[in-house]
Amino acid sequence: MPDSSETDVDLRHTGETDERETTRRRFVQSGAIGLAMLGVWDVSGVADAKTTQRASMNTALHRPVNKHSFSNGLTGLLQRNQVWTNALPDGYFSDVQNSQAPSVTTVCCSDSRVSQEGMFLGALEAGFLFKPSNIGNKAISIVEGERVVDGDFLYGLEKADSENGVVVGHTDCGAITAAYEIATGKQLNESPGIRQELEVLVDIVDEGLKSDRVDTETKDLKVINQLVEYNVHRQIRFLLDSDAVSEERNLYGFVYDFQGAYEGMRGRTYLVNIDGETDQCQLKQQVPNRYKEFVQSILH
Repeated sequence: MPDSSETDVDLRHTGETDERETTRRRFVQSGAIGLAMLGVWDVSGVADAKTTQRASMNTALHRPVNKHSFSNGLTGLLQRNQVWTNALPDGYFSDVQNSQAPSVTTVCCSDSRVSQEGMFLGALEAGFLFKPSNIGNKAISIVEGERVVDGDFLYGLEKADSENGVVVGHTDCGAITAAYEIATGKQLNESPGIRQELEVLVDIVDEGLKSDRVDTETKDLKVINQLVEYNVHRQIRFLLDSDAVSEERNLYGFVYDFQGAYEGMRGRTYLVNIDGETDQCQLKQQVPNRYKEFVQSILH
């Protein structure tokens, strides 16, 4: 469990070698990948952060890297990959050539506004995150009528042996919105595949609406954002109750807020659950002082 006396939040295996940590620091200090991804430095800055330059950068050296730098469609995909590969530090894949040992398995919503790697700087280290995603960030699947731990999430947690399992919801979730509409009587004309994905969420949303944790007398978006957090709690609870998940795994629940619903910095992941604990005072005791503002809840 986290300790408030720690100097930093650490979800990594404590037994990593000094060499691996040195490699990590070198990647972070170079800033190459993060800067290229965020578009806060031009491509020449990214190239200069490396010890060697690639001739393929030539004409792009003086253009800022942002969404307007890329074409749409196939050409844009190739351009983005060119920036990615040119920004990679030497030896980026050295430790993961033959196997993976992700410290964290995270299930996140597939929503394009949510950066599953970006929120935890996963791109700074190859192999840090095992990252299944689906609409509604579900760790629960339905197999032959039975609710089970989602296989993609379970593979990362148990087969790839992640120490930490993370469920991340996000504000204004479309899947939670659809489940809310169904739960409140609206008929949606969805394909069978989408209806199947929503089935688990409808049950959770219906339960949340009937609970005393969600204020249903407010605007729909505020109700939906509360249900997003409620869903994270229910996913964590299911994992805790499942025999498929080893007891030694750490389980964390977050909500990624890009709308300011938690009245803080947009793009922050707010910690709402640690191993089933949801009390804000208890959670704040388990994080370093400078991260206490990351602990928030909009549930009653």
